[in-house]
Amino acid sequence: MNNYNNNIIQPDKYGRRLKYLRISVTPACNFKCIYCKPHSENMKSEVVEKILGYDDILYVSEIFAGLGVNRLRVTGGEPLVRKDIVPFLSKLSAINGIEEVMITTNGSLLKKYSADLLNAGVARLNISLDTLNAERFNYIAGTNKFEETMEGIRTAIKTDFKQVKINAVMIKGFNDDELVDFVNFAAEENIIMRFIEFMPVGNHNLWSQENIITSEMILNQLSHLNPVKLGKDKNSGPAVNYKLSNGATIGIITPITKHFCDDCDKVRLTYDGYIRSCLLDDREIDIKDAIRNRDTDMLIEGIKEALAIKSKEYDKNSVEVKNGYNRTMSRIGG
Repeated sequence: MNNYNNNIIQPDKYGRRLKYLRISVTPACNFKCIYCKPHSENMKSEVVEKILGYDDILYVSEIFAGLGVNRLRVTGGEPLVRKDIVPFLSKLSAINGIEEVMITTNGSLLKKYSADLLNAGVARLNISLDTLNAERFNYIAGTNKFEETMEGIRTAIKTDFKQVKINAVMIKGFNDDELVDFVNFAAEENIIMRFIEFMPVGNHNLWSQENIITSEMILNQLSHLNPVKLGKDKNSGPAVNYKLSNGATIGIITPITKHFCDDCDKVRLTYDGYIRSCLLDDREIDIKDAIRNRDTDMLIEGIKEALAIKSKEYDKNSVEVKNGYNRTMSRIGG
């Protein structure tokens, strides 16, 4: 594949250079989290027909890599429910210029797949886990796969990944009483625990500003553990990281109350062939024809268009009044 990284793709108008592509390989999931509302594994045929083939995704990823993208994150839905995901990841990891391939998963299939993922070149895992309580897990996730998930997480921790992070969406009245339990778990297992603000993507009826757990609330609840702010590194992503006196490292991600748009270096490829520049912006660029025809020039123009519509920051007023987004979280890829 040619290297197009010769000023064909300039930094966007706010000086942000594209380095990171998030790839949704399926909207299907074996969970039904209350804030996400994904498609079930038994999707309607019209949804299945829209899903990009692995060869399509590899083609797009190669073009992005040639333009300077060096990190890929594979998401869903739940990426591990898609058939033949491991051979695909091996090919993705082998793309020239790609330094790391990462996965975001709900963890329930990691007991089966952890070793295979490592061998396929996956470097880092982000695992979604919103509670350590089995009964609450069943309610939040809409499934009774708590034990499978915890087994999967512990298997992944024992596997030689560069890093394992646990992501918890914090929702007032649902799981905010588990903050200390989460950080103790992180210390015991020597993993990074990340707390994410509740966003209005998915089940908008449940979302409100009042349900957000802010970074100040989290740090106040953990003040007895003397949080010390850490410096940023390339693996921090949008998180502000802290070291606690119990040995835990935590990250706090604040997409609503303290946006991190200034440092955004990513776009998203949806499972059905669109580039989405921002999670909280419904505008998408259709690149299906470029993919179908393997028209590299058309694809690069689509990427340029996606970068051109990246805002300096998301419209906070729009988020507050918007009656839901056109896609649920599982159809965007988080």
